[in-house]
Amino acid sequence: MTAIVAAPLKTEIHALFSLIDAFGALLERETKALKQADFKTVDALQPDKRTLAQQYADRVSTLAARKEEAAALELTLRETLVKKRTAFTQILGLNLRALEATKSSARRLVDRILDTAQKTAIDQNHTASWKTATLSLSMDQQL
Repeated sequence: MTAIVAAPLKTEIHALFSLIDAFGALLERETKALKQADFKTVDALQPDKRTLAQQYADRVSTLAARKEEAAALELTLRETLVKKRTAFTQILGLNLRALEATKSSARRLVDRILDTAQKTAIDQNHTASWKTATLSLSMDQQL
């Protein structure tokens, strides 16, 4: 039986850097598309977003299990990791706010549509009742 050998931590960290860059760029594109109401682009990004999110979660979990080794890494590599993760967190925060704003806007639009439909139905019902009353009064006058 062959044991699975983990890649050197430095290699794993550099792979995480590449993943952070790719995922961050995708989130920035999605945020821009959300702000422009370009939902076709947002929709097209979703498969890659899911893949990158899973890869990111997997890689972070793998590295978290090696935190003792991480303490022994050179200071510049650890600082770069902190800077990249901080920048990524900021990009993610902007993306989440754009998603929430879009969700809120869509909710307000649906509420307006439902309100208008309800008012239209009420107005049509009142109009129909008024016509019925007018017809009834007219028939009474004719009799």
